[in-house]
Amino acid sequence: MHIGPTFLLAAIRQKLKEQGLCYSDISEKAGIPVSTIKRHMHSASLGIDKILMYANHANTDLVELANLANQLQHNSEEFVSDEQNEFFVEHPYLLDFIYMVTSLNLTPKEIAEKHRLSDTSLRFYLSIAEILGYIETHGDEVFYRSGRRFIMEEGTPLDSLFKQRFQQASIAHDTPPQICQGRVRLTAEQRLQLENDVDKTLKEFHANNSSNDTGDYTNVLLRYTPGEPIRFSDELPEIDGNLLKLVSARFRRVS
Repeated sequence: MHIGPTFLLAAIRQKLKEQGLCYSDISEKAGIPVSTIKRHMHSASLGIDKILMYANHANTDLVELANLANQLQHNSEEFVSDEQNEFFVEHPYLLDFIYMVTSLNLTPKEIAEKHRLSDTSLRFYLSIAEILGYIETHGDEVFYRSGRRFIMEEGTPLDSLFKQRFQQASIAHDTPPQICQGRVRLTAEQRLQLENDVDKTLKEFHANNSSNDTGDYTNVLLRYTPGEPIRFSDELPEIDGNLLKLVSARFRRVS
């Protein structure tokens, strides 16, 4: 799996924390302003040369860093706690805001402008997100773990709300299904294998594309429904001679 700079930097920050080093220590050794280091440590576009430099100051190498980054990337999926699950069902817009900041990487200013939030409301949103542990604010700067994916436990109220909203959005879109297979014989084990294969592939595609900043955000819906014969009408209505005349006139052979 390709490891992008976002998780490599997260690995460096973790190594620094484990060794009790702070940005001021790195600043003194490297001769780089603390403000610049803070910006570098959260810049997904940071070059590999600077990543290696910070890795050296964190007393680690690229192999160890890549292994840790891989683990962090794998752990980037986060289950919403039971307490927050119920809270977000009551106030789903708060989770929307947190998702925009941490997963879509929109700045608070961009979100406020798009949704016409006042400065006061924006501060409330940021404060709540920080209290819930999703971001850290330092002055005008907002820090968070980028690329986070929020996972709801199966059967929870928030999971039910997500599925309802997801299904509405997917069905309402005019994109036709890309895969249609009717009356396919599948065992329960085969359905589970198909789900796991698709899920694994999608996660790998997402990780690679996120690291390379390619691809478009896409919703993927995989469903199983009972394999009844597909009918094109709800019933067989009564017909009369008028239909016969219409068909005859339109499709009769020309002698």
